[in-house]
Amino acid sequence: MKLETYLTENKIKPAAFAATLDVAPSTITRIIRGERTPRIDLIAKIQTATGGQVTAADFMAEVAA
Repeated sequence: MKLETYLTENKIKPAAFAATLDVAPSTITRIIRGERTPRIDLIAKIQTATGGQVTAADFMAEVAA
């Protein structure tokens, strides 16, 4: 699942999600816009924070496209 979809479905604002990961809100915004691919350590944090609904495979699919 795309991160944007997860946040929308769960009514979580990107800034609030960024705070849970201890990253800048702009980092999450750039990931959502496709302007940035997160490093593996951040992908792991995202996967944990989303309960496994957003995985590394979801980001790799975007890179391959």
